Amino acid sequence: MPKICVICFNVPDMDVALDFYRDKLGFEVEDDRHYPDIVELVHEGAPLILFRTGESAPTEFPKMARTVVDIETEDLASRMEELMAKGVEFIHETPQPCPVGVYAAFKDPFGNVHELLEFDK
Repeated sequence: MPKICVICFNVPDMDVALDFYRDKLGFEVEDDRHYPDIVELVHEGAPLILFRTGESAPTEFPKMARTVVDIETEDLASRMEELMAKGVEFIHETPQPCPVGVYAAFKDPFGNVHELLEFDK
């Protein structure tokens, strides 16, 4: 059976990536011994790494096939407000309904799309 062993976000600028993922989203650094090429973030389950690459990704969400990582939150509206105050660019200005609750998509500085997800209670 296949098993996801690493989750990798490709980023062309590690310092900008750390500002976004660590300082804005709140992930802690687990291991930075391979900085500036690889930084591992604290994450339960498969390792979450920032991997330095050459270019940013075009953002055509949801028109292009792409992998989107959802980050669970207990209060989507409050978390969105908090992140917008830190300059995070949301694709959705308000929570959007989905079969399991509500979500809102946002972009990192390089065009990677992620979603905040609040499950129905």
